Amino acid sequence: RVTMTSPSVVLLLRLLAAASAVRPGMFMGRPRGGLVNGPFHTSNSASLYEGQTLNNFSQRFDHFDPLDTKKWVQRYYLNERFSNKDLSSGQDVIFLMVGGEGEEGTRWSGDENVQIMQFAKYFGATVFDLEHRFFGPSRPINDMKMESLRLLSIEQALADLAYFITSMNKEKKYANPKWITFGGSYPGSLSAMFRSRYPELSAGAVASSATLNVKLDFYEYADVVQQVMSETPITNDANEPCHELVRRAISQMQALSLTKEGRKQLNKQMHVVPPFDDKTVKLDISNFFLNVYGIFQGMIQYTYDGSSNTTKYYKTARQACDIMNKPGDLIDNVWELAQFESNPMNSDGRIGTFRNNYAADVEEMAQTDYDVMGESTASGRGWFWISCNQRGLFQTTDGDSIFGSTIPINIYYEQCTEIFAPEFNASYVRDVNKAHTDTWNGVDDFDATNLCLPSGMYDPWHPLGFYGEDKSRNIVVVRIEGAAHCSDMYPQYDEEPPALPAARQQIKDFLSGII
Repeated sequence: RVTMTSPSVVLLLRLLAAASAVRPGMFMGRPRGGLVNGPFHTSNSASLYEGQTLNNFSQRFDHFDPLDTKKWVQRYYLNERFSNKDLSSGQDVIFLMVGGEGEEGTRWSGDENVQIMQFAKYFGATVFDLEHRFFGPSRPINDMKMESLRLLSIEQALADLAYFITSMNKEKKYANPKWITFGGSYPGSLSAMFRSRYPELSAGAVASSATLNVKLDFYEYADVVQQVMSETPITNDANEPCHELVRRAISQMQALSLTKEGRKQLNKQMHVVPPFDDKTVKLDISNFFLNVYGIFQGMIQYTYDGSSNTTKYYKTARQACDIMNKPGDLIDNVWELAQFESNPMNSDGRIGTFRNNYAADVEEMAQTDYDVMGESTASGRGWFWISCNQRGLFQTTDGDSIFGSTIPINIYYEQCTEIFAPEFNASYVRDVNKAHTDTWNGVDDFDATNLCLPSGMYDPWHPLGFYGEDKSRNIVVVRIEGAAHCSDMYPQYDEEPPALPAARQQIKDFLSGII
C-alpha cells in the first residue's frame, strides 16, 4: 500500500504519479514509504465497485484545541455488500481501512479479491476506508502552506480515526460494534498506533509492513535490497552473483563522478539531463545517486507482491538481475534497467533521459497551491512534511552495502530545509524525530493488545517493524519469507511466494480470535 525517503524529489513525483495502480505508499509509505521512496497509499479507479459508495464526513478541524469548533469535509468509502447483522454474536463487525499518503482509491473497499474484502466476506463485515487529512480531496485547508500543515500530524490523523468511529457508531446505530483497523506501510503504522492510543474504540488491528521504529538514518533498507539480490538466481549463465554486479557498477559510477571527464562519461552512458558541467556541485552528484538508488528500490520493494502483473512478473528482483547480468558495460546495464523500471510493460513509454535537476525539483515541491501542484506533488509535499517533522526514515547508504557511500543523510536535511524553511535543519529534524519516538516509547516498548503485524522478509522496510510477539497481549507477528512490501494485502495468484498462503491464514486466525 504506500508509505513511505529515499531517491530524489523527481523520483518521488514519478512514483506518486505511477502509484495509481498499486498500494502502500511511501514507497513510505504507499505503496512506497519514506521521504521519497515509500509505500504510496493510492489506487484510484474511475468507477465504484459493487456495494460501494463514496461519502463525505464532517471532521473536526483541530482535535487538540477545545475552542476550535470548525469542521471540514473528509472523504470515505463504505461497502456493506458483505455485512451480516445476523451473526451469532449479535454484534456488528466493521473493518476500517486507514488512508495514507495519497488520494484514497476504490480498491481497498471494493475489489473482492484483495484480502480485506476476502476477510469481510468470510466474517460478514462492513468495510469503511477513510482518506487521510491533506491527501487527495480531503483538505482541512485548501493550501499546503507551513501554517496550514501544522494540522498534518500523526496525532491529528489518529484523532480523525477516533472521531470517525464514534460518529459512525451513532449515525449507523451500531450495537456493540467490533471495529478492526487495517493498513499497510505508513497506514499500517497508523493502524497499530491507533490500537495503542485508542484501545477502547477497536477490537484489534492488522498492521501490514508497519514501520514502528522511526529512526532517522535508515541505511538498513539498502542492506535488504542487497540481501534480496544476493538470493536471486540469474536466468542466464553468470560468473558473478547479482549483488556483486550492482556493487561493481555503483563503484565504477562513483569513481567517474569524482572527475570532470568521468562525469562527462556518466552524462553519455546514463543520458543525464541536465548534464553534469562546470557548475556541478556535490549536491547534484548526491542527487544523481539518489535517483540511481531509486531504480533498484523500484525493482525490489514490490517484487512478486501480486498487486498487478507489473510486480508479479516484470518489476521483480529476477528481471533486475537478468538485466544487470547482460554482457557488456555494467553502467550501460544500469541505464537499461532505469529504462525498464520506468515502464516495464511498454518499451515505447520508457524514459529517454535520466533527469537530475535538483533545484527545479525542490522548487516544485516547495509550492503550496494545490491547483499549481497537482495531486502527485501535493502528496509528495505532505509526505515530506511528515518525514521532516516526525518520522524521518531517510534511506541512506551510510551502512556497508553494495551502494557504497553515495547517499549521506545530509542530503535529506538539505531537502527539509529547502522545501520548507531554514529552521528545518539537521538539529530540528533530529529533535522532532526523537520526540516522536519518545512519545511512542520506541519500538522495544510499543504498547498495544490484539495486534497482528505481517511483514515480508523481502520488504526493505521490514527492519523497522515490531517483532515482539506476546501471547499475553495477543500480539501476533507474521514473518513472510520471500515476500515484499504489503504482499499479504493483495490478491492471491498462482506463482506467488510460497509463504503467503500460510501468512494469510495466520491473519485470518487472528481475526477469528477477536471477532
